[in-house]
Amino acid sequence: MVCSGCGASKVEYEDSKAAKKAMNNATNIFMESNIEEPNQKTDIKADGMVAGYMEESGIFNTKWTVSIDGETWFYVKFVTDEPINDVEGVISATTYGYYDSNDKCLGYAQQQVLDNGVYGREYYMLYLDADGNPKDYYSDEDGYYLYDYDGNVIGEGDVESSWFGNDYDITITMKEDSKVQVDFMDKVVMYIRICDDLYEKYSD
Repeated sequence: MVCSGCGASKVEYEDSKAAKKAMNNATNIFMESNIEEPNQKTDIKADGMVAGYMEESGIFNTKWTVSIDGETWFYVKFVTDEPINDVEGVISATTYGYYDSNDKCLGYAQQQVLDNGVYGREYYMLYLDADGNPKDYYSDEDGYYLYDYDGNVIGEGDVESSWFGNDYDITITMKEDSKVQVDFMDKVVMYIRICDDLYEKYSD
């Protein structure tokens, strides 16, 4: 297993299995960001308790590794040369792939043109399994709102800024009445998209 780096707080759950379950099922996921940092590093809190750690790396910040007490759970990277990038009939843009520590694909997130029946045809972020099949939810392209396919908001990304510097607290909160199971990997992409949006808005 690959160590994702130093600086992580000790996980507050009983073991890695409990931590993974917490991240997948938590009502609230909390992570931090600083748009001045070349690579993001943050503890991951699931319902207020430290469950893992994420570190950004690679040239031009192209890889995000999630670990639990120093052992890699999965990583996310940009994908440009896999079959998912060239699906007939699909208009797509930015694509992220999820992989375990043995580089086995676990799924994807991909910007696709979708008509959700409300706003017409726009780009949204679709979340897909390893075979490219869509899951039961999608988000706006910047990661702030998570929807089911009936158009209901089932989760939201919220940002709070510090009074000084460029530190931001990012919380992804699931609606209490939502019955949809959302994989933590997909919440990581919501975080990435929110960070990108913050950088574009405030880096000048």
